[in-house]
Amino acid sequence: MFFDLLKIAVSSIFKNKMRSFLTMLGIIIGIMVIILMQAAIEGFRVEMQKEINKLGANSFLVTKYPAMGNSDWREYWKRPNITYDYADIIENSCTNVENAVPLQERWGQEIKSGNKKATIKIHGATENWIKLFAYDIESGRYFNFTELNKRVDNIIIGKSVKNELFEFTDPIGQYVFVNGIRFKVVGLFAEKGKFFGQNKDDIVVISTFHFQRMFGKNQNLPVQVSAYDQESIPKAIDETIVTLRRIRNLKSEDENDFEIMTKDEIATKMNGVIAIIYLAALSIGGMSLLVGSIGVMNIMLVSITERTREIGLRRSVGANRNNIMVQFLIEAVIITLLGGIIGIGTGVGIAKLVSTFSKFSTVAPLWTIMTAFSVSVFIGLVAGIFPAIKAGKLNPIDALRHE
Repeated sequence: MFFDLLKIAVSSIFKNKMRSFLTMLGIIIGIMVIILMQAAIEGFRVEMQKEINKLGANSFLVTKYPAMGNSDWREYWKRPNITYDYADIIENSCTNVENAVPLQERWGQEIKSGNKKATIKIHGATENWIKLFAYDIESGRYFNFTELNKRVDNIIIGKSVKNELFEFTDPIGQYVFVNGIRFKVVGLFAEKGKFFGQNKDDIVVISTFHFQRMFGKNQNLPVQVSAYDQESIPKAIDETIVTLRRIRNLKSEDENDFEIMTKDEIATKMNGVIAIIYLAALSIGGMSLLVGSIGVMNIMLVSITERTREIGLRRSVGANRNNIMVQFLIEAVIITLLGGIIGIGTGVGIAKLVSTFSKFSTVAPLWTIMTAFSVSVFIGLVAGIFPAIKAGKLNPIDALRHE
């Protein structure tokens, strides 16, 4: 009996292909939006976790400002800067600290070569910079000890900078100007691609001396501190706090006017923000699915009106109320299920295309696909209940008289 009802329901849906497709459209869009948003958010989470992992298992950050989630920025703005010298003091004063690296960077700077120019991000290099930021050298080399410590005017450029300034020329040995200072190109980084719209190849790296010469020695810089091993992290943090409080002449009753952020704390903050984005994404997709479910219910009610005589005829030849109700429920579920499958396929397909052509990782988790599939069935059941009950309650005699 069930398969007979299924056959009738499928026949009815395909008899009105265009109307059925338009009915599915709200479900398709809703499911597609949920899949795309979840894929983007999950991709963001994965990429952010990679960035956080660059801190290293034994590392933590010393910063002027707290991690995301705090709103009273005026209070933190008044704090003294974390300067370049702090890194040396921490490294030399703390017995459990292996090294401390100031993160020197400045956005929106201009680099020129002849009549060509590009907008870049400048990094001030230390010996461990290339390991810290995980860049590879494609051609040329990284800075040597003399270049880092003896004020040699050399520079390493990213792939996008090379394409802008030296499209058909080997950049190694060429000269460029940054903020009026001439540098010789000694290295070219391998391509890194984009991360959420940020081109990671629009960078140049110069020595710390030249960075401070351009932007000043007392600017605010986060400092990445590494302990010798994971067991040493708590002691390294305690030593760093004591050292910073001593540098800043803080009394015992004074609060810290700096922040210590571990990898786990940053990840927790990030996951909190992602949870809010997840909720917003589900709300947007949920509204679309709500509209789609109303459309399904409306079409099913219209279908009952059009097929009143058919219902009366089936009742007169032995179909009971439950048979009619199940038939209309099956129709509603098939419509939403097909819409869900198309939405899932479209969403996953677009996510794959974005991931392939933009180098931005989009990941549609299996649980998201299974949830979308289940939601499609649930919407069909909910949207089909009222029309199914209405169809089942039709009086067979009155239905046969219907014009």
